[in-house]
Order: sequence, then C-alpha cells, then structure tokens
Amino acid sequence: MTSTNNVRLGQPTLYATDVEATAAFYRRVGFEEAYRFPPTGDTPPAFICLNRGTFYLTISQIDVIRQQTGLPKVGRTTNRAFDITVIVTDVDGVVADLARAGARVLVEPRDQPWGDRHAYVTDPDGNYVQITTHADHDISQFSEYQPEWDTPAAS
Repeated sequence: MTSTNNVRLGQPTLYATDVEATAAFYRRVGFEEAYRFPPTGDTPPAFICLNRGTFYLTISQIDVIRQQTGLPKVGRTTNRAFDITVIVTDVDGVVADLARAGARVLVEPRDQPWGDRHAYVTDPDGNYVQITTHADHDISQFSEYQPEWDTPAAS
C-alpha cells in the first residue's frame, strides 16, 4: 500500500461488483493503492482508494453503497453519462496490455486532429475508460482543426 501526501480536492467513485478486479484494472494503467477498507482479513474490501499522482479514484462495492446510503439507483446502467480519462505516454502499449488482461476494447487507438492519441476500453464493471496521450494542444499545427469547436454551445 502506498502512502501519499498528495492533496485531493475531490475524487470520482466507481461502483463495482468486484472491487479487487476493478482495482486491478486501474493498477494496470498506473494507479497505486492508497487505502482499503477493511484493511486486512478474509472479508473482500468494501472500497479501495487508488491514486496516480494527484488523481484519486475510489472503487466501492455496489451492495455496500446501497446498504450504507439507501440510494435507490446505485449500480449498473445502460446509459453512459461519463468516462474516466487516464493520460499515458504509450496508448497502444497500455491498450494492448489491457486487452491481453481481458479488457474489452471499444475504440482502437487512433490519432485525433488536436494532437492526442486515444482509445476506449471498459473496466470490469463496464465503465468507459479513455486511454489517451496529452498533446500541448497548439492547434495551429493541426490542419483538421475546426475553429467552431471553440465556440461555446448556446444555453
């Protein structure tokens, strides 16, 4: 378990049916375990907190969240309202590694007109995970750039 002094101002929580399997997926893309509860024993963890630098992510067991909160709509959905983006230096290598480990690849690695290279996979609970590089975004060098992309949508 890694101890860290990174300040966190918030973190997403993913609900999982198998906290260990989902945490193992995120470890493959560079996250380290910061905390788990319960910390030891034969009981599967109720949650594991991971971090990758200052990016924190909590994986929580669905049934524990339902029991502790009473929230009526915790769990899987067919609607996708978000994805988790993980920035890496080698999209192709990370996606190949995840695929070998059993991750479902939804969008193969490809270059984007703004300079990034990205792909989409799913974690063990079906959450969309974008694996991407992060270019300096000097848009003047990309001929496919569309200036209207910078125009805010009308409210």
